[in-house]
Amino acid sequence: MTCPDCKESAKFMDYRETTLTCLFGGVRYGRAYYYCAHCHQGHFPTDHELGVEDRKTHATKEVISLAAVTDDFKEAAEKVLAKLSGLRVSKSTVHRTAEAVGDALAQARKAGETIEPKKPWEWHRDARGKRVAYTSLDATGVPQQGPHHEKAEGKMPWVGCVFNPEPTHEDGHRPLKNARYVSGLMSLPEIGFQIRKECEAVSVKDADLVIAITDGGAGLEDCLLEAVRGQMKEIQYILDFFHVSEHVHGFAKVLLPGDEDVRRRRAEDWCHTLKHQGGQVLLGELESLDLAEARPDMIESHRQLTNYLRNNLHRTDYPTYIKNGWQIGSGVIESACKSVVAGRLKGPGMRWRPYGTTAMCQLRALYKSTGKLWDQYWRTQVP
Repeated sequence: MTCPDCKESAKFMDYRETTLTCLFGGVRYGRAYYYCAHCHQGHFPTDHELGVEDRKTHATKEVISLAAVTDDFKEAAEKVLAKLSGLRVSKSTVHRTAEAVGDALAQARKAGETIEPKKPWEWHRDARGKRVAYTSLDATGVPQQGPHHEKAEGKMPWVGCVFNPEPTHEDGHRPLKNARYVSGLMSLPEIGFQIRKECEAVSVKDADLVIAITDGGAGLEDCLLEAVRGQMKEIQYILDFFHVSEHVHGFAKVLLPGDEDVRRRRAEDWCHTLKHQGGQVLLGELESLDLAEARPDMIESHRQLTNYLRNNLHRTDYPTYIKNGWQIGSGVIESACKSVVAGRLKGPGMRWRPYGTTAMCQLRALYKSTGKLWDQYWRTQVP
């Protein structure tokens, strides 16, 4: 055979046996061993042909990865896998396997691959009868571990998604049956590129309008614009209503530190104005406050809130958004930060390295995406 590393001729040496880890047991088999005298490497071509260089079948790797994304590595090894599949593997095996699969997925997405062939979504219509697609982006913290097992400064992986919420039901519930997520430690252009590929996969171009919901983070609008550029007929940015509300309540706490009930009512009144009259009206009310005798911290908090509103007025016309039947909160992406990332990577005592952070974030993003993407990945990919 030809050595796959240096392309020189490798010599057949003998047959060697190994045990292949399979569901509900192991399989022992022999295969030819070749040695390359040029680069001093040994090879088992049969293992390569079967995709079992790490002595695990494709199904075994899927089951281990599935256990790893739903529970910590120790519990996955000692309880979940042993009880449900009969696999007897160590915590470190679960750890290495899941991270290797997650890294392969991350590299595929980095290269612009999507999990399944393009499958257009039927975009739901708003109150005007227009088909509306949604996209969003946020970041969340993940504890990190240093090179000598010491605690290190946390990092902020991105979570991005394209989704298609159903119209609001009579009980106020708005089901989410279509959502595709990407996640990991990367730059804004990189996460934007991956969101773009997911948008292409579900044919965002077929929607009449794309709504981009984010908080006030710098660069998020531009990132999502690039993600849908050339795919959308129209884009509407919406500032997450609940994020603005937090800023309003924060200012009320500084302005009225004494009576909690008075402070709460004042903040609720401002939020009601924001929701039913828009950001411009609320900004006018805040700018009319008499702060001539206010403390420096009150003045600074007021300055921050009014500047925040002023910079985002173009996406605070909440009365119009509600009239059109659009979502005004980033609950989907906030929920994704918890379910995709925090639900697995922020358990008690957990710390991660950057490689493992992105690998597990992408694996969780695949697991939490709708449309049976997990099954499709394992049918078409061999990590």
